[in-house]
Amino acid sequence: MKFRNTFLLILVFIALGLYLVFVEVPADKKKDEEETLSKKVIAFKVEDVQEFDLIKPSGTIKLKRNPADSRWNISEPMAVSGEDGVINQLLLQLEEARITRVVDEDPKNLADFGLQEPQLKIALRFKTGEPKTLLIGEASPIGHNIYLKLMDDKRVLLSFLDTNQFEQPLNDLRNKALLDFVALDVTAVDLQYEKETQHLVKEGGVWKLTAPVKALGDADEISNFLNSILSERIETFVAETMEDIDPIGLASPKIVLNIKAEKAKQSWTLKIGKQYDDHSYYAQRGEPENVITVSDSLVETLSRNPLNFMEKSLISFKEDEVTRIENRDGNDIVQVVRDPGKTGLWKFEASDTEMVEGMGAVDSATVNTLLLDLQEARIQEFSPINNLKLFGLDNPQRTLIVFTKDGKQESLSLGNPAKDNRHFFVTRSRDQTIFKLDADTVKKIFRSRKDFKDKKLLKFKAEQVARIRMEYPDKTFELEKRDNQWVLVQPEKLDDLKPFVGKDILWTLNNLEYETKLNPEEAEEATGLGQPRLILTLQDQDNKSIGSLKIGQPVKDRPLLYSQLIGDPTLYHIKDRTLSEIPDRMDRFRKNDD
Repeated sequence: MKFRNTFLLILVFIALGLYLVFVEVPADKKKDEEETLSKKVIAFKVEDVQEFDLIKPSGTIKLKRNPADSRWNISEPMAVSGEDGVINQLLLQLEEARITRVVDEDPKNLADFGLQEPQLKIALRFKTGEPKTLLIGEASPIGHNIYLKLMDDKRVLLSFLDTNQFEQPLNDLRNKALLDFVALDVTAVDLQYEKETQHLVKEGGVWKLTAPVKALGDADEISNFLNSILSERIETFVAETMEDIDPIGLASPKIVLNIKAEKAKQSWTLKIGKQYDDHSYYAQRGEPENVITVSDSLVETLSRNPLNFMEKSLISFKEDEVTRIENRDGNDIVQVVRDPGKTGLWKFEASDTEMVEGMGAVDSATVNTLLLDLQEARIQEFSPINNLKLFGLDNPQRTLIVFTKDGKQESLSLGNPAKDNRHFFVTRSRDQTIFKLDADTVKKIFRSRKDFKDKKLLKFKAEQVARIRMEYPDKTFELEKRDNQWVLVQPEKLDDLKPFVGKDILWTLNNLEYETKLNPEEAEEATGLGQPRLILTLQDQDNKSIGSLKIGQPVKDRPLLYSQLIGDPTLYHIKDRTLSEIPDRMDRFRKNDD
């Protein structure tokens, strides 16, 4: 019995909930909507308006929505496109207008409210339903309300309405978009600035300059240029027709812009004349040919140096498609090619096999870094003068050539330093233009023969090393690998080493590079190798030497240390900081010592 009562109570609650959801709430909502509509001056939605007229004593402005795209056009007093944002804002204000109160249900004299001969009538025609005409009268003596009356309603209403917006002149309702092209569709741009012509053309999706210089275009720069033009608006409409345009500089314009979209078979023309005021200029489009004014920001955009449109990357290539690099330094020519079957590795190339063998190994990391530097480098500034001799580029001392799989090649040639000594003049085969590169970039790109050589002193595979011996004048440290773990066996036994100490030593030695290489007789000073600062020896599991290096004591006033591979008389200069990674004290081995 108790369970039955509980169940019945639950059913009652459910029934109440359903009643609220499906009956009471919709009814309240409908009541609110009806109350809201009853308070509106005109019950409509902006998107439902197809046409409307602004009727004034001075004339009528007729506006009609284009059914194809819902854009607004003005049909009277002239046929022009409308400014959608401004026009929709007028309608939105009208849609939201609320009745403050009913002033008179059946007025005897409309003239008392300025409604007998109103200064403004707004006639609305909708997709469906009866058209509505609103008469706008005088302002109320008290407050900021306006007397209104619908043509088909006797009542005089009071409402807040900003009539100034509805009394805007025709030109304020006109579309002020300067040019209506689509940037992605543009295939050619001709820009004449003070009689100098710039020509940009897009072929196969690639922008090129054909005048005043021939060069590859910077797609981003050109896209930004076109979008800057698109963002410009007409400042004012000066005249629909003007027979004599010479006084305002449009007969011989300062700037002429022609834009073409080949697929769409459309073109746009803009002429810029004399200055209209402090912030704008006279202008004229190809169609319509009315005289307008445009902002000085547009003039600034169109006055840019054509060299700014040129591609600012040095060479265009994909790293994995490069097959050969040739470096020319005077009469010295260095050629490196990819080592077949060895990803990321390079080797020297020459017609003489013995010559190649004498060159030694290539520092592949240097070559790969060079390619990365080429891709990241950016031109600082193009030169408007194309005189190779003037910049030391008629017979350049240094040239870099990059060859790709498809048989193409591009080159860079280095000329004289600029006056600031922080930049150099460079030219490239792609477009024969002259430009500046900063000194740091030049140093990265135009390398010497020795930069390409592999300068590693010790060549070994870390997994083959089973013993590391470091002999200092006063002590010797020796590490052994046991079960893939390094332990110290000399000068004392120590199993619990700092993490990675053995791996760190091997990594340092594997990347140890010399700065310069010389024969013993070329050393004009003490080398410090008589009593060496350190002797490093690497051995495999059979105690065979994998590599052994002797490093001399520091020589006064010399930043580099002499070093020598055991069994090789050749001397190598290395940097002192290299040794900072090699432990020389017990506390650098012990795990718990700092």
